[in-house]
Amino acid sequence: MNLWLIVAFLFAGFLFGFWRHQDKKVSRVSDLVIFFGLMVLIFIMGARIGADEEVIADLGQIGFQAFILALGAIAGSVIFLYLFSFYLKAALEHKEGSVDGYEEMVSAENGGALKLTGQIMAIVIAGLFVGWLLLPQTILPALESLTVAALAVLLLGVGIDIGQNRLIFNQIKALGIRLIIIPLFVALGSIFGAVISGTLIGLAANETAAVGAGFGWYSLSAVMLTDLHSVELGSLAFLTNIIRELLALISIPLISRYLGGITAIAPGGATTMDVTLPLLRESGGEAIVIPAFINGVILSALVPILVPFLLNL
Repeated sequence: MNLWLIVAFLFAGFLFGFWRHQDKKVSRVSDLVIFFGLMVLIFIMGARIGADEEVIADLGQIGFQAFILALGAIAGSVIFLYLFSFYLKAALEHKEGSVDGYEEMVSAENGGALKLTGQIMAIVIAGLFVGWLLLPQTILPALESLTVAALAVLLLGVGIDIGQNRLIFNQIKALGIRLIIIPLFVALGSIFGAVISGTLIGLAANETAAVGAGFGWYSLSAVMLTDLHSVELGSLAFLTNIIRELLALISIPLISRYLGGITAIAPGGATTMDVTLPLLRESGGEAIVIPAFINGVILSALVPILVPFLLNL
């Protein structure tokens, strides 16, 4: 989804939420739109993957390697960001008197995490089977358009939530330069995690580093690595980052519950500015929306820089 389109829907929702910040009815409607819209989006994403014959073919050929790399990239980014969250929590606690609601950014308190993860897994699997068994490949453009439409509605709802939360400005001010440090830790963790996991299954370090630097942006990283290296590595990058996105959807609620809202940003990588942003809001609250969005923007900007650089090491 185009960055300016994302910003437009978020900003429009923000303005409306800021204007109606005391309207509880608007808040309830926004919550319902985000939850049910998120489920629809996840189903469509599953159907898109299931209906894509190339993805299904790649899954049979290099699925294991892609899964290991995706798992390694997520694990590395989670570990790096979780360690950073201790420093972040200490820094915010030091400012506790002037930063209301800081706990929401770093605390691990989402009792519905298991239920939400179960719902997401069920819907993703249902979407995959519907796409695989019932939908022709020719429907992919229509599903892509539906994905953009569902995402636009979700981002509008997320924007409304941000606008209604008057504490968000204090929270952003409290984070300061740390907003930029968050994606750097996610990037480092993703690359190191991909290299370590790739080494375990006998893949070259520079190639797995380049795949890990896709940060979930499967389309761009796959095209770049196909052009720069080979179709095989491009296919591996494509499937790895698709699997990363699916694993992020499943793991974000659990990570938010047990490791904290900020750490839950890690699995999504570059997708935290669009696809996984509504889920992060649903799992960790409004306080992590801005850090997640900035994380996604910065990581997306780093992909075309890091992929060729790491591949040539």
